[in-house]
Amino acid sequence: MVGHKDDTNWARFITQVFEQAKPYLAVRGDLMHARISHEYAMSLMKQEGGDRKIIEPAIILHDVGWSCLGAREIKTAYGVKAEGLESERLNRIHEKEGAAVARRILEHIHYDPLLIDKIASIIRTHDSGEDIRSLEEAVVKDADKLWRFSETGFSKEIERQGITAIELYRHLAEHHETWFCTQSAFEIAARELEKRKRQSSRKV
Repeated sequence: MVGHKDDTNWARFITQVFEQAKPYLAVRGDLMHARISHEYAMSLMKQEGGDRKIIEPAIILHDVGWSCLGAREIKTAYGVKAEGLESERLNRIHEKEGAAVARRILEHIHYDPLLIDKIASIIRTHDSGEDIRSLEEAVVKDADKLWRFSETGFSKEIERQGITAIELYRHLAEHHETWFCTQSAFEIAARELEKRKRQSSRKV
C-alpha cells in the first residue's frame, strides 16, 4: 500500500510535470486536453491497472511535440479532415519531437531514466502505433482518445477544427468501436457518445 507521504510526493511531482509541460502545451492550447486525458487515465487505471509512474507522466506530456510545428502545419496534421501523406508526416513529427521534449523535461526534474525510456517510447507512437506493447501504452492511447468524447473536448474540437457538432459526432460514432484498446475505455466512450448525440442534436 502506498503511504500518505508517497502520495503527497507523487502529487507534487505530477504538479511539477504539468508546470514544465505548460509552455509546450500552450502552442496548440492543449493544457485542458492534458488535464482531462489525465483524469481519464486515472479512471482507466482503477479499472484496468497499470503503472502510474509511466502512465501519468506519459499522458500529461504526450502532445508536447505540437510545439515543434507551426499553426498551418498543425491544421494540416490534425483533425477529422486531416488526410494524406503530408498529414501523416507532420503527425509523426509531433510524436517524435514530443518524445524528445518529454525526455528533456523528465531528465530536468531527475526522473528515473528507465521510466523515461518507457514514457518516451509510448509518446513516440501514441497516435500511430498499432501494436500495443504494454498495458501502460494501452491506457495512454485510450485516455488520449477519450478526450474528444468528453463534453469539454467535444466542444473544443468543434471550435479548433472548424467543424460542426454533427460532423464530429458522426466521426466519433464511426470510429469508436475500433479505436480503443481496453474494455473500460470502450464503455466510457459509448456512454459519452450518447450524451454527445444529444448535444449535437441541440446544435442543429
